[in-house]
Parts: sequence; structure tokens; C-alpha cells
Amino acid sequence: MAMTFSEILNILLGGGFLALMVGVITLKATVRKANADAEKAKADAESVRITNTENATRILVQNIVNPLKEELNATRQELHTTREKLSATEGVMAGMQKELASTKRAVSRLSRAVESAKNCPHSDDCVVLYKLRNNQKDTDGTDSDSADGREARYRNRDKADTQGDGTDESGSDNRIRGQPP
Repeated sequence: MAMTFSEILNILLGGGFLALMVGVITLKATVRKANADAEKAKADAESVRITNTENATRILVQNIVNPLKEELNATRQELHTTREKLSATEGVMAGMQKELASTKRAVSRLSRAVESAKNCPHSDDCVVLYKLRNNQKDTDGTDSDSADGREARYRNRDKADTQGDGTDESGSDNRIRGQPP
């Protein structure tokens, strides 16, 4: 068995070359499979990312956006109701302001009339002025006309003539009530 160096080399190289070729071909298939698996994993990861994003969005909408929408709609409804009430109140207030202005004008006219009544030559015996003075005394706590004795005269006016002599000042057939003699 004498093999020559070239035969040995052929056996070694021939078998090794074949193994090398088989290894390279197998390696290419393994790399292709690994690349395909990597692409599939990327696609799966992208699908999971999209699913997670969709779930997060759904949770966000359910737990935050929808309650905020409901609260906004309730606030809008409340604002609308408040505006309606305010509009009605403004109408009432306008009516009250007109009525208050009318009352102020009437009080002003009455005040001017009372002030001018003080200049009347019959003001000493005026029942209306006495009542006004009496009311002022009740509210102030001061006695404005008790010093000159008129208070007793005014108080006695309202009493009936118990003696029948017609000397009371409540008015009789020959006098006009409230006018001095």
C-alpha cells in the first residue's frame, strides 16, 4: 500500500473540499433561514407594537377622553341653563330698575310737595305735616313739636266731641275739614 504523496493529498483534499462545499451550502441555507426568522421576528414585533399601541389608545379613550367629553357636555348644558336663567333675571332686573326709577321720581315729587307745604300759611295746623313730623319723631326718637303745644291739639283732633258743643276741631258742618278758620 504504497500511496504516493499525491494520492494522499488527493484523498485529503478531495474529501475536505467536498466537506467544505457541503459546509458552505449548508451554511448559506442556515443564514437564509436565520434571516427569514429574523424578518419574521421583526414583523411579529411590529404587530405586537401596533397591537399594544391600539390597546393603549383604546384605554386612553375609555378612561380619559370619554369622561372628559361627558364632563364637557355637562358643563355646556349647565352653562346654557345658567345663561337662560341669567337672561330671565336680567329681564326681571330691568323691570325692577324701571319700577325703582318710577318710585324714585314719585318720592322726589312727594318730597318737593312736602317741602313746599312748609311755606303754606296754614302749615301750623296742617294734619299731614303733623303726621309727617310724628313719623319723623318715631323714627328719630326726637320730639320735634312738643315745645309749642301743637302735639296736644293734633292728638285731640281725632277724638269725638263728647260734650256736644261743637268746639272740637275734627270738623263740623260750617267748616271744611283740615282748613283753618
